[in-house]
Amino acid sequence: MKNSIKIFVLLFIFSFNSKAQTAYQTKQATSFSEHASIQLDLSEEDQKFIYDTYIAKFMNNRANIFEKNLSNEEKKAIYKASSNKLRQSMRVRFDQVTTAAIIKSVLEIQKKNQ
Repeated sequence: MKNSIKIFVLLFIFSFNSKAQTAYQTKQATSFSEHASIQLDLSEEDQKFIYDTYIAKFMNNRANIFEKNLSNEEKKAIYKASSNKLRQSMRVRFDQVTTAAIIKSVLEIQKKNQ
């Protein structure tokens, strides 16, 4: 019985941590998409696309890095690859100039929030 309680408590803690991470990622994606949308006067559909693209990036990074004991170099390579994929995804919907402006806008809000 005690082992069952311990397992339940551990699962609860891990579940809570996972939800906290997801909430943080959702907040970041919302912040990035709203800021870019306001700065560049984009439509709601464009804002939703940016949000979805950043959520996909964050979830992919989490899946590739979380609890895997990777070196800083390995993490850096994953982040660089995901940034390149993000740019490719943005280029599906936006031209190169708009994509660069969105990325610049997101970098501004990241620096402001640090």
